[in-house]
Amino acid sequence: MLQSTTHQRVLLHNARIITASGPDRGPLQTWDQLGWLANGALIAEQTREGWRTVWLGPVGDVQRPRYDTAVDLGGRLLTPGWIDSHTHAVFAGDRSHEFAQRLTGSSYAEIAAAGGGIVHTVAATRAASQQDLLTQSAARLTEMAAWGVRVVEIKTGYGLDLTTELKTLAVIDALRRQFAGRLTLLATAMPAHAIPREFQGDPDGYVALVCEEILPALARLSVPVPFCDVFVEQGYFSVAQADRIWRAAQKLGMRLKAHVDELSAMGGLQWALAQDAVSVEHLLRTDAAGVAMLAQSQTVAVCLPLTSLFLRESFAPMRSLVDAGARVALATDCNPGSAMTTNLPLAMQIAVLMAGLTPPEALRAVTRTAALAVGEAGGLTGRLAVGERFEATLLDVEHPDALFYELGAPPRGNSRLLDTLFSQNVP
Repeated sequence: MLQSTTHQRVLLHNARIITASGPDRGPLQTWDQLGWLANGALIAEQTREGWRTVWLGPVGDVQRPRYDTAVDLGGRLLTPGWIDSHTHAVFAGDRSHEFAQRLTGSSYAEIAAAGGGIVHTVAATRAASQQDLLTQSAARLTEMAAWGVRVVEIKTGYGLDLTTELKTLAVIDALRRQFAGRLTLLATAMPAHAIPREFQGDPDGYVALVCEEILPALARLSVPVPFCDVFVEQGYFSVAQADRIWRAAQKLGMRLKAHVDELSAMGGLQWALAQDAVSVEHLLRTDAAGVAMLAQSQTVAVCLPLTSLFLRESFAPMRSLVDAGARVALATDCNPGSAMTTNLPLAMQIAVLMAGLTPPEALRAVTRTAALAVGEAGGLTGRLAVGERFEATLLDVEHPDALFYELGAPPRGNSRLLDTLFSQNVP
């Protein structure tokens, strides 16, 4: 282990490096546009604020500054740390029976109307002990880390009551400590995920509970909750209800995310953009007008190709979004009902094979634009750049093309070396 000094410098060399320092909008055709160093090196320095990149360049650069420890990466691929910017990874229970129902023709909406869907998982999550919930969720995060993920956004929303929403946030906090040095976890409050069974017939009563009790209680905890998300959809929350929830969250210092245009286009996208949402997520039903609006905004379009695949639905218009100039991120949507997966590389592959993104655009979508989708929380920029927070993914491949060539390849994340070097407590 390295000494925990205030100014420890580590040289990582003999690496293929993607810096993601190119534009965060618009088409990308080549890896050079994403900051490709075929034989690169990087120096990171430990400070009281954390690790920062202090130098980046080709191996053998005579202008390279001094360092304390050198590590040969053996020609592996080093990229900015991968970010899974949309997950529901803390839950209990199983909905494989719903998967079988969909294979015989039942739709997501039909299953939910019959008492399945989100409320089915809510019942299991409410019944689970905090330890059981922690154990199940930790297994998913372990898989994510193996794929190469370094940052995970996790939404609440399988509680839909004060007790279980608080329990979910307590589990996220415990996971944050358990995975310290391996994963950075970001919490999003999403009690507006569905109307719980006890409020069926009184959705405004549940909205009042969210605004007056649940969100304030989540905000009072010591666990940071930077975002509030709302599912704006037929049978879930109307635009007017979403706006009430957002106003309450805004007063508590949260920023807006929104599930919109997933099953129907009912004005949620336009509303979220008018509120300067950090991100809008799903977008399966977004039309050309919506694409144009996103291209003119700072809001990130978080696309979830594995959800489309899992539900056998259309894909979000990723190619059109990129071409128009919108910021596009990719995520797994890890959840028990519509995307039971932890595999972020597969999401990237499907976005390339089925939705028209280029490989450099897909990698940008889990680095630079994914960082924007989580508001660059904690100084996370999704880039390897001098002066910025050092967060990186190390992969057992020599060229980024290999990430897309072998469909569903075994995990290629090889970040144990980086964990050993960079996971120490900063003085």
